[in-house]
Amino acid sequence: MMKCEDFQCSTNGAIMFKKDIVFMLKPLNKGGVDLKSNLFMSVLILSVFIFSACSNVEKVQHIEVFVTETSEQNNEVFFESTGYKKVNSITSIEEGKNHIKTDIKAIEDFYDTKGNYIRTEIIHSSFNKSNVTQAEDGENRKEELQEPSTILIPDKNFEQFKLDNMTNEEKEKVKEHVLSFMDML
Repeated sequence: MMKCEDFQCSTNGAIMFKKDIVFMLKPLNKGGVDLKSNLFMSVLILSVFIFSACSNVEKVQHIEVFVTETSEQNNEVFFESTGYKKVNSITSIEEGKNHIKTDIKAIEDFYDTKGNYIRTEIIHSSFNKSNVTQAEDGENRKEELQEPSTILIPDKNFEQFKLDNMTNEEKEKVKEHVLSFMDML
């Protein structure tokens, strides 16, 4: 039950609640729309709009373990191999009609062309783009370590390694391992 102190009446027939929610007491048209049906229609339209905006969102997550070649551009505009990096990564992508969101968490161990360890980078990158406003934002965070930190990659002959068909246990192990390093960032 509402009390008189919960609302104020205005001269145009509206009731203004203290929380600034306005309900019209006078119908806007001569047909006479009552408060209940007006409120019901507003809630129904708002619900349909919210559900249609939130539906059809596709979420995908890839957990990967691989090795890739690293390279740098030389003075002659050619790229030269500088070594390899071992990678454990979690890539999450969320795509809807009105937006796309990506999130990458990774551990990268760098090695020179002779297989000597150089450094490890812990990386967290996120990116968001609205297809409605075309607004974009993102963030890249990185921390460097001085000890190899990837898992499930052999120490020898790893140049072309990629762990395909990972079991659920391996995926969970890599996911937990990568996430355990994110607190450093």
